Amino acid sequence: MPHWYTEKHTPTRGLTFQVDANLYQEKSPYQILDIVQTPDFGLMMLLDGVIMVTERDEFVYHEMLSHPALFTHPNPQKVLIIGGGDGGTLRQVLRHPGVEKAVLVEIDEMVVNASRRFFPILAEAFDNPKAEVRIEDGIAFLKRSEDEFDVILIDSTDPVGPAEGLFQREFYADCHNALKADGILTIQSESPWIPELQTVISRAYRDLASLFPIVMPYTASIQTYQAGLWLFQMASKKHHPLDDIPAPRYDGFDFSYYNSGLHKGCFALPQFVRDLLK
Repeated sequence: MPHWYTEKHTPTRGLTFQVDANLYQEKSPYQILDIVQTPDFGLMMLLDGVIMVTERDEFVYHEMLSHPALFTHPNPQKVLIIGGGDGGTLRQVLRHPGVEKAVLVEIDEMVVNASRRFFPILAEAFDNPKAEVRIEDGIAFLKRSEDEFDVILIDSTDPVGPAEGLFQREFYADCHNALKADGILTIQSESPWIPELQTVISRAYRDLASLFPIVMPYTASIQTYQAGLWLFQMASKKHHPLDDIPAPRYDGFDFSYYNSGLHKGCFALPQFVRDLLK
């Protein structure tokens, strides 16, 4: 029976959408997962009541987390994804022919299994011969890595529970150590519209800037994520995202959100975001 669901973003506001059917629910040691059918966004995955993936607009988040770093780096061959158990970021990474290996480290196998069942287009990346899927704690995994990856992408949930440690300076330092001499780190960095998250955003920028010579925040418009405006932060040891990228590198890609013009434009920040990062 159709009903309405509200994902609260603050105590006084949120996103409300119609749900046609509750298809699946499962609880792991880390979180509660729900799969629901909606008329506007198709199948939707929620973790602890927060939207993670929808069929209709997943491409925005996954393209914008992965491609800016992968095109900024001149030759990304080995990529690490922390989180991303739905497979969407992994799928985008493996579109780059130069990537020889992509390692995905997801703490909760429940998310991987649910994606295989309900989001097969995303989950097909798990079976790519270039992919290695590891079910373990990404924080512990990074402590064992050194000078190993060209690009690291942090595809985490919000900074609570099992993901809280992914927003700490110590974790960013471990990422820095795991990257090669010209490596690039990109983190998802929440919505700058949410007052409770602004300190998390500004602290992440400060911590990244203390470790990397180049830190470039950028935005994307994601209608089903908190407040509709999402922030990412790219931290690079050497390569600058606004340097010219050879046009042929874009050949053969069919994007739904990202493109070469947006690559440059997304780094132009609204003034209130610039003020927040000061």
